[in-house]
Amino acid sequence: MTSIKKIPNVLGTRRGNALDQERDQFEKLQEASYRKAVSDEEVPIKMKHVRTLIIGTYTDKNAELFWRNVALCPPINTDVMAWKFCHCLHVVFRDGHPSVLRDSQRHLARIHDTGQHFQHLAHGYGRLIKRYCILLSTKLNFHQHHPRFPGTLSVTPDQLEAFAENDANNYFGLAVEMLEYMECILNLYEAVFGSMDPSRANSMTRSGQCRLAPLIPCIQDSSCLYDCIVRILFQLHKALPTDMLGGHRNRFYKQFVQLQQFYNNTRNLQYFKGLIQVPALPKDPPNFLVEAELRSHETPVVVVEEPPDTADTSDTLLIDTSEPEPPPIPPHPHLIHDHNGALAEVVAERESLIDALRLEVEGLRVDVTQTRSRAAHMEDQLRLRINDLESTIAELDSELVAEKQSKDSIMAQVEAAAASAEAVTHLAQEETRRRSAEEKFVKMKDVYQKLREEHIGLIRSKAELDKMLTVERESNLAIQRAKEEASLTLSQLKAQASADSSANLTALLAANQERDKVQEQLAVITAERDHADKQMDALQSTISQLKSQMENQACESSAQLTSVKTEWMGWVETCVAAVAENAETGVVQTLTLFSEETHKDIKCTPEFTLTYQTPVKTSLSPLVGAYATYREGDPQKAGDLIKAVVGAGQNVSAFLLYAKATSHASPNIEVAENLVSSLEEFGRSCASTFRRIYQKETITDIAPLLEQFDRCCTLVMQCEDLSPGEEDLSTQVQREMANMEAAIIEASQRFMAMLENSRAMDTGTQLEVNESLLGTCGDLMEAVRQLVLRAGELQQEVVTAGKSGASPREFYKRNHRWTEGLLSGAKMVALACQALMAAADQVVVGTGKFEEVMVASREMAASSMQLVMASRVKADRGSEKLKQLSSAHKNLSALTGTLVATAENCRDKVAIADKLDFSKLSLHHTKRMEMETQVKVLETEQLLVTERARLAELRRHHYRLAGEIEGLDDPTSVEAGSSDFLDQS
Repeated sequence: MTSIKKIPNVLGTRRGNALDQERDQFEKLQEASYRKAVSDEEVPIKMKHVRTLIIGTYTDKNAELFWRNVALCPPINTDVMAWKFCHCLHVVFRDGHPSVLRDSQRHLARIHDTGQHFQHLAHGYGRLIKRYCILLSTKLNFHQHHPRFPGTLSVTPDQLEAFAENDANNYFGLAVEMLEYMECILNLYEAVFGSMDPSRANSMTRSGQCRLAPLIPCIQDSSCLYDCIVRILFQLHKALPTDMLGGHRNRFYKQFVQLQQFYNNTRNLQYFKGLIQVPALPKDPPNFLVEAELRSHETPVVVVEEPPDTADTSDTLLIDTSEPEPPPIPPHPHLIHDHNGALAEVVAERESLIDALRLEVEGLRVDVTQTRSRAAHMEDQLRLRINDLESTIAELDSELVAEKQSKDSIMAQVEAAAASAEAVTHLAQEETRRRSAEEKFVKMKDVYQKLREEHIGLIRSKAELDKMLTVERESNLAIQRAKEEASLTLSQLKAQASADSSANLTALLAANQERDKVQEQLAVITAERDHADKQMDALQSTISQLKSQMENQACESSAQLTSVKTEWMGWVETCVAAVAENAETGVVQTLTLFSEETHKDIKCTPEFTLTYQTPVKTSLSPLVGAYATYREGDPQKAGDLIKAVVGAGQNVSAFLLYAKATSHASPNIEVAENLVSSLEEFGRSCASTFRRIYQKETITDIAPLLEQFDRCCTLVMQCEDLSPGEEDLSTQVQREMANMEAAIIEASQRFMAMLENSRAMDTGTQLEVNESLLGTCGDLMEAVRQLVLRAGELQQEVVTAGKSGASPREFYKRNHRWTEGLLSGAKMVALACQALMAAADQVVVGTGKFEEVMVASREMAASSMQLVMASRVKADRGSEKLKQLSSAHKNLSALTGTLVATAENCRDKVAIADKLDFSKLSLHHTKRMEMETQVKVLETEQLLVTERARLAELRRHHYRLAGEIEGLDDPTSVEAGSSDFLDQS
């Protein structure tokens, strides 16, 4: 028999063609599967076709072939095809090759166009397709922002923490995007269930199943999103204030109710019972304000059961294990015809080996399925064990917290008893015992930390089991690939199968060993817990002894505290008396300065003196209340009394001193004398009040003292020097600024009135000219108003920064030249506004000239420049108000140029319109004006003839006179010649 190793030598010349044929067959299979998956028949998608497309993405490691088939068979032909295309695309996004999501980013426009194409369809799948396309676009955008998330969105807590880099900002943004993703899923669910009744479809009809089938990947996505959102919100509540996360909580609670309703409705449908196990959410949403509730959170698990597909003779297998019919083998030049029998035997042996390999692969597939079921059972057992350990750790945690609270209460009692400085020496022994108790507490904390680390180890072991399951799934895919290559090498397939089986057995043994280790660790934890209970009993006995000792020391400390308190009250009374006596001395010394000759030369303005009006009242008002509280026996309120007395003494002394200086500047001697007498009376009353405080006498009411102070303030205001006939510069500035603002407002209102009147009366070119001119004038007035407003703000800033304690009147008086320039600028702006308004009014009426408007606008720019320069002289170069004023002036200059250009343009339009403007004429007026024009033409022609005859007569007379002067003998001949010349002319 010929060996099988000779087959490559015989078939070697056709190897390249075989690969091309295999590729063509693969592409045809992908195209056929796509067309069958998105057919226009209203039935749910057969998952075997989608699985073929998914395997195609893993074969090519991209999604180029899938989107090429989409371009060949576009989904916008019918609404059923578009709906099934969205379902197929969703499953490919979830289970396809990881590069599918990246390759599909370029086709977002196609998905969006599909939704836009059917969004206006009132019946059928129109609105559902729109919602589904929004969901798919949201999924692609989410994976574009977070490429580390798999298409299934299934991640462990450690992976989620690694993706977010344990950063609160990343958690915050991730939560927002996941909530939006969840909202798109819930919107699709509501649209699908809302379309069931109008279409009279239920879950057992083909149309109803076609509508409900896409909810299966939606349930898978929503369960993973729910788990991630809950864990992210718990992490955010650890790092951020709860008020900042109110919007996240409200949005999650609303979605929790909708998601719970979604799961309940789908769980009750007969169609989903054989396809998917819908998870059950807890009755109440998690409370993110309680961190311990994270331990009770359970990840919802979705189990998708894939029923065997019904036989379909028209469909090809998911993986075609049959060999393509080999091409006819050409005869080899070195072989004779006797070898044909040997070749037939070789081919028969090859087919028998392929059949044997196929049976062996089927057996290995059964073994893998059994191994997977055993691993799933072990995973469930370990998960239950981990839950028990978590509950045990939670109990130990609560006990530890209770012991820590009791320790804190004991420490608080110890610190309260040790408040006295002399009791510290007696607590040295108790401090030593406290340290020992604290060391025991640290040991218990270490035990708790060990328990927690063991719990984390168990969780990590569960993650390793999950990884082992993932490895098993990958090995299953490797076995399937090995099935395709079974026709090439039998030895490699056997080695791969043996390796997979040994890996599965090794994983099973490792899981058993891990289970034994967990049981041993649980026994160690139980022993440590018993030891911790014994330590807690010893600690409680020690605490009871400490309590008895603390009570004895508290009695001793209370006696010492009483003596210290008595001594302290004596010092407080001495301090209060000293402060009150010092305040009285200060007021009396201030009154003695009234008679000093050197003080008469000191003068002060009333405005500065009245700045002490509020501080004096604020310090005198609480004086009676603070003294009464102190007299009632509350020494702790002595600080308030001391503060009130010191403040009142200082403020009263300063007010008396500055008020006396103000009386020196008063032009009215009688007012000054009354002020001095009132100040002396007020000062003596204040000194008497302070004397009663340090002599411990009763103070009933402070109202008479405040009345004397108000009388003094009234007399201070009467000391202001206002000479008759001399107007205050500050008042004049304010008046001129107000007049300027009033002129601007009046001009703006006048322009608006003229514009409204022109719109009502004029039409055609005149209306266009008036609207353009008056509109530009109105904009210019608004710019002037803004300029004046900014100039006033800058002026206020300059006055505030430059008066240095003096009044605005003194500032303007001191800077009188600057003030005169400011007044001049304000007057010029007001006059320019009036001139512009008058010029525009005359132009609108028809009696004015556009040149007057141009001149008035230029005058407006010049006067505003004078105002700007006057305001800029005293301003700081870095002032923000100055920058705003410069910006307003630039705007005003631009509008001035615009107004000049508008006036010139309007002038040209009016000049042209005056010549030929027939827009206002009706048919009757046109005919009448035509007749009038003809009459004028005839009259003009007759006038022309008359004038020509008159000209001829004048020339004849001229020539006759000229002939007489020159002495011609025959004047008639001259007349005849002249008449001939005139006739010729």
